[in-house]
Amino acid sequence: MSSVAALLLLSGWSASAPAVLTAWLVVLWNAAIYFDSSALTAGTVQAADKELRGATMGLHSMCGYAGGFISPLGVELVLDLVGSSQGWGVAFGHLALITLTSLFFLRRLGARSALQTLAATPG
Repeated sequence: MSSVAALLLLSGWSASAPAVLTAWLVVLWNAAIYFDSSALTAGTVQAADKELRGATMGLHSMCGYAGGFISPLGVELVLDLVGSSQGWGVAFGHLALITLTSLFFLRRLGARSALQTLAATPG
């Protein structure tokens, strides 16, 4: 997720760079999203209670698709507010901030889940 955030920032702030460079950065960003996706899905399945795995995966999928719907609206709003070529850097920067915030919460939840597993283990 940190790679995704870095590529978001690079892509956004490269708006005034040659189009080929910007396009390659966006392609790399897209690839990084897919690399994260499988690890996040596997972690979700592993962390879910056995009785709630279906509901957990449903929520996991819904959040992903909701983000895919809402993010372009947020980017457009930022572009309208900021304008100019700097708007792309700020618009993609807000997505990087959201991504890093998500990483923070995932790590925090992962640490809490690991502590609960250790506490429940006999011995």
